[in-house]
Amino acid sequence: MRLRRFVPSFSRVPEIRFAQVVFIVCLFLQRFAFPAGGDLKISVATPLILGYAGLGLSSWLGLDRRRLAYFLALCSVAILAYCAQVSLPSAIAPRSSLNSLAYWLLVTGFGVLSFRRRVNENEFFRAIMPVFMIVAAAGLLQFLLQFVGISAFSFSDYVPERFLNEELYAVVNHMEYGGDVIRSNGFFLIEASVFSQVMAVGIIIEYLRFRRPGVLALMAAGLFVSVSGTGWLVLGAFILIYGVTSGARGLRTAITLGLACVLSFIVASVAYPPIADMLVGRLGEFGMQGTSGNERFVTPILAMNFVFDWEPYAFWTGIGPGASEHLINFSEKYVLNTPIKVLLEYGIFGLGFYMLFLLSAVRNGTQRALVGPLLILLLFAGGYHNFSPMLFPMLLLMNVASLSDLPGEFRGQVSKASLAAAISRAGV
Repeated sequence: MRLRRFVPSFSRVPEIRFAQVVFIVCLFLQRFAFPAGGDLKISVATPLILGYAGLGLSSWLGLDRRRLAYFLALCSVAILAYCAQVSLPSAIAPRSSLNSLAYWLLVTGFGVLSFRRRVNENEFFRAIMPVFMIVAAAGLLQFLLQFVGISAFSFSDYVPERFLNEELYAVVNHMEYGGDVIRSNGFFLIEASVFSQVMAVGIIIEYLRFRRPGVLALMAAGLFVSVSGTGWLVLGAFILIYGVTSGARGLRTAITLGLACVLSFIVASVAYPPIADMLVGRLGEFGMQGTSGNERFVTPILAMNFVFDWEPYAFWTGIGPGASEHLINFSEKYVLNTPIKVLLEYGIFGLGFYMLFLLSAVRNGTQRALVGPLLILLLFAGGYHNFSPMLFPMLLLMNVASLSDLPGEFRGQVSKASLAAAISRAGV
């Protein structure tokens, strides 16, 4: 691979440049935060990206009317849920947070944005792929350096704690309890699981658009050294959904990529057997209390059942913003995934409008193929509903970006004349 592939150069197309800034800020600065009084911290991505988006409004960014309508409906339901909780506090979760509601709506509102014109999807993905490759290379190097005594997993020794949000996440995560080998977190990223998910998305984009063997091998290596199952979950969701929904071509792609994953696993098991052993061993976590797999995928259902058993009305009204994280008399340690958290706090109508908000966009080609795995990532793999460094890139890929195989020369509704001219200039 040529070195220049790893060096992002900013596009002169404002929409693509915005996407590059989103990925650079959200991935490279993911661990950094601004103090906001007391123990409260706000990710640096929130003001930086929302501020940059504000500069682009009425120029190269606009508001999608349909998503805006769903978002306003979601806001109304959320405010009603908060008022209901204040008026009649839940016996099992008497604590409700207006700050939690305001921040969630603030970062979710990023999804109402849309490019004012379509841009060429090949140019768009080629511009953001260097960010994925830098993260992959940094994560692989980070993993290897620990074997020569160099540990580069936490920034806490170099950056004041008040400017980091590392204490909230498993930044340093050993492969085995009591072991010496640490799972790679991609150096820039907050957790090994996040690294694995970013690598999975990068592999999907690279495979669909460019299929450069060196780039695919690099990101596959990053996926393995993260030693996390959630990235494989995202990649597996793509293989399954694309294979089922895209006809013969999709089936061929799914089979080819699936076989490549199996071959990569065999190579990894030969090159460094503990990685393969650890990944296989993690399949048993679902039934083991205290493990990441159990907390992510089993205990959220137990928490939901607990709430609805005690207060069945919560299915319709919710128990208020932030309340689901402070349940009384629920002994299990749990990490709520996004749909269960939204359902518990804002009721079925809140969840319905949230899903309509996420799904309502006109998508083409690669972007359409990304929706399934990105939804798995956003909804189930990490609870990123209010973690802007992951939420913003996912919403950008699913909803904000307006992409086409044609040159990005038309705004809004395309006339037949302008479409014909675009096709002619493209040499089709």
